Formats: sequence, C-alpha cells, structure tokens
Amino acid sequence: MKNRYLKNARIPEKKVRELLNLFCEDLTATQIANISGISRITVNAYLKLIRTQIAQYCEEQNPFYQHRRQFPVISHKQIGDANIDNNFYGTFRTDQGIYTMHIVNVDAVWLNNWLRGKVTADKSILEQNDLHIFDAIADFGKMKLYRVNNAEHFIKGKSKIDEIDLFWGILKSRIVKFRGLNTGTTYLHIKESEFRYNNRNIDLFTLIHSLIQRRPLHYLKQESAFA
Repeated sequence: MKNRYLKNARIPEKKVRELLNLFCEDLTATQIANISGISRITVNAYLKLIRTQIAQYCEEQNPFYQHRRQFPVISHKQIGDANIDNNFYGTFRTDQGIYTMHIVNVDAVWLNNWLRGKVTADKSILEQNDLHIFDAIADFGKMKLYRVNNAEHFIKGKSKIDEIDLFWGILKSRIVKFRGLNTGTTYLHIKESEFRYNNRNIDLFTLIHSLIQRRPLHYLKQESAFA
C-alpha cells in the first residue's frame, strides 16, 4: 500500500492526510478515531510519531540551541519512560516566540528548594546550569509556574510576563482537555503546545506536511505498533 508518510503502513496515504487534518484541529485520539474510522491504536501510534516530529522541529527552532549549534536528542525517557528524572520545564520568550526546555541536569530537590526561596544561588551557579536564560520555570508535578528572571520585562512593547502567562494558561487548558498528562507524554504535549502557540497564525497542516515530507515518519527512531 503506497504511503509516503510511513513505509509498510496498513492504512492508505489519504487516510493519513485525514488523520493529520483532524490532528491540526486539536481533536483527541478518540475523536479522530470516531470521525476517521481508523482504529484508536493506529491513531495513537501516528499521533506519537507526529508529535515527536513536532518536538524535533521545536528544538531546532530554539534560539538557545541554535546559539550553541547543538540540538538535544529526544530520548525515550522524554517520550515513553515513566521514570523521568523530574517534571521541571524552563520557559523563555524572544521576539520569535515562546520556547520551553526540559531541565534534566539539575538536582530536582535543589531546584524545587531554589524556586520556593529556601536556598539561594549566585549567578555562576545559574549560568552553569543554564537556569539564567529562563523567565519562568514550571513544575508539572505540582502544576505551578515560578517566575525566576524579570530583569527585562518587555520586548518591543510586549510584556514577557503577559506572554508567558498566556502560554501557561493555554498549556494548563490543554492538560485539562486531555484529562491530565502522564509522565510518558508530558514532553510531547508541552512541545506541541509550544508549536501551536508559535505558529497560531499560519496553516498548521501545510507546515506539518512539509516537515513530514522533509523527514518521513519512518525515519523517526522510535518503536511503535501500527494496527
């Protein structure tokens, strides 16, 4: 069966385009399965691949990584392992949009104490752990957002605080919509929210389709079962 999106797929390319259209409408897997007639297992498998593609794109657009010329590798710990080190994500804003980063190389207990004001850290410690770049850090274990860097509140007349609050509100609404996030999908949903927010004024189907054309889903190094 010909399918340029995924080799050895068991559904035709036309059905994948339908699934992608419904995904762009931000429907749940159950809604997509009911509308398209594709099995729920297959829908979930495709959505995981699409979200992984989106996450990779978001990391490539992140100006912090562009500056370092080194992009993170999306690990199984981020997309499927329930034993994630922590649920802390840093957030910062530039003129181009909102960017999120999973904080993985900082002791979670120390970070929690620092965010709550129980310990202090000088500039060198923050820079060493890349914490100095964030305007806010979210603890998804407690669903709380902490302000950490408000030295420059405005970018071209727009409040960074207002922008991040808006993004945080959208992200929390998404979590409610999907009835909470388990540790295996938190990363992908956060990156999807970042993607949707930063590209809210363009056609998502066209953008995602171009990403898949550039790097078909079967090139993603992830094990999935397709019904």
